Amino acid sequence: MIKNIFLVLVIFNIQSITAHNHTNVFYNDVNQSVVKGIINNDYNTVNNLLSKRLISSRAIVDGKPLIIHAVINDQPDMVNLLLRYGAQPYADYCDQGYNAHEWAVKSGSYYARAELIVVSILNN
Repeated sequence: MIKNIFLVLVIFNIQSITAHNHTNVFYNDVNQSVVKGIINNDYNTVNNLLSKRLISSRAIVDGKPLIIHAVINDQPDMVNLLLRYGAQPYADYCDQGYNAHEWAVKSGSYYARAELIVVSILNN
């Protein structure tokens, strides 16, 4: 009887670990897909991932919020899309302590910086 309980617990534990690993792989794939979509200015891919709630507009990938990935790659359309889904350009900081506007200045991303300025003016 004790052997059966122990066997069931071991099997349950192995299934939990396997399910957890599959979940991590899925999230890693989504993270990489959204960053690749941002870099390539693939509006449909990024919009689909956000609209299906597979990833948050405030998600942090590789130490940077998605909006910072859009700013560094000077993608104003992606900046606008992420802002419409709730990204916070002045509140979301990367692991280096910079927000999206600071990254726009630092990386020389003029179009993304202009988009941030326009959106901040329109929201006030």
